[in-house]
Amino acid sequence: MSTAIDGAMERAFEQTVVALSRHDVAQRVVIGSNSDSMVRLKSAGLEPMELPFRPRFDFSSKRRLNSEINAFGAELVISWTPDVSSQVIQGSAHHIGYVTNDFPSAKYQTCNHLFALSQKRVDRAVAAGWSKDKITLLPQVIKSEAISAIDRKTFFTPDTAKLVVVVGNLVMEQGLDVLMESIARISGHYLWVVGDGPDRKQFEERALSIGIKPRTRFVGVQGDAMSLVAAADIVVCPARQDDIGEQVLQAWACAKPIIAADSLGPGLLIKHRENGVLVPVDDSRSLAEAIKWLNQDTDFAQRIAAAGLATFSDSHSELTVIPDYLAFLQNAVAGGAESQSDQ
Repeated sequence: MSTAIDGAMERAFEQTVVALSRHDVAQRVVIGSNSDSMVRLKSAGLEPMELPFRPRFDFSSKRRLNSEINAFGAELVISWTPDVSSQVIQGSAHHIGYVTNDFPSAKYQTCNHLFALSQKRVDRAVAAGWSKDKITLLPQVIKSEAISAIDRKTFFTPDTAKLVVVVGNLVMEQGLDVLMESIARISGHYLWVVGDGPDRKQFEERALSIGIKPRTRFVGVQGDAMSLVAAADIVVCPARQDDIGEQVLQAWACAKPIIAADSLGPGLLIKHRENGVLVPVDDSRSLAEAIKWLNQDTDFAQRIAAAGLATFSDSHSELTVIPDYLAFLQNAVAGGAESQSDQ
């Protein structure tokens, strides 16, 4: 994985490679220069290799990457970013590419297979000309071991305050402006915004203009975002467009009540009023009412949080989803061996 990533992709990558290492998959992890990611991966027992992965004319990274692939004797190469996909030279290893949200298909020409975390991304790859039998839909890996909540004082938040947490890339499609308008309608609630992105300054200016800046914390990208989710009273996913529903899974894993705008990913995951609450997209008034409702009806909030945790444990925990990855990798190795033997 290169440095051309957002927070969601970084979390998906790190959580997947760490989980695979716990299931005895031999890996050589190569990352773009990223000291924070290096520290987290090393703490999980991995020894990543760093490469610059410069955006243009980076012949050195390409040479070193392919040399490392050959030296490791890799059977599979999984490229998590399009710029890395384009630098992998076709060889004996079976090359698998991760389907990003934008999916610049020209950069995946050396891939033998693709995997995606949502049906929408599978459909996007098919529309770009890929055959369905060359694309595998896999669930996202979410950290599911015991999660300790971060001390609220870390971000100057009173323990007695009601805390709403949102995790996501700071772009307009994530609907943070809608959530901030909802918070402005409710007194006594603090908001933690976990993530970064091109529209951060615009959101910070909006928080100031609508009067919620004193109780809003823009905390940036956090390596252990789950510890912040675990500190919340309520987790909110206000995204206008969300095909995966990562925040829903994070809330469930931490046994926190989740409110989500009824976009694609959350709408497919949540059973309304059973393991979460759905509100219309772009409706700050309904979102504010839902937040007030959960804070007033604590029994209901605890009930949907417990149901969310049960749903996560049954269908989305690491022990449930990693066998899908192991089967996928084994099939890819077998398919790669067959294609080599046919040559």
